[in-house]
Amino acid sequence: MLGKLLLIILAILGIVWLLRGARRTGGDADRTSRASGAADTPQDTGALQSMARCAHCGLHLPQAEALLHEGQAYCSRLHRLAGPRAPYGQR
Repeated sequence: MLGKLLLIILAILGIVWLLRGARRTGGDADRTSRASGAADTPQDTGALQSMARCAHCGLHLPQAEALLHEGQAYCSRLHRLAGPRAPYGQR
């Protein structure tokens, strides 16, 4: 009787260990979704991106996402329409 109980406990612990390992490494389902380009989070490519500062609110964002107008970078269409503001200490 004790041997069977010990065998059941070891089997349960083995299943839990396998499930935790699959979740930690991403599992097969996650690997296939990443391969198809359906990842939930952006992947770190290791490449550095140049940043731009919004002339209206001061938010820093990747240069590729900034809206440029008359030599100024903006974070959104509304801030581009509102135009640049004076720096924080000069308001």
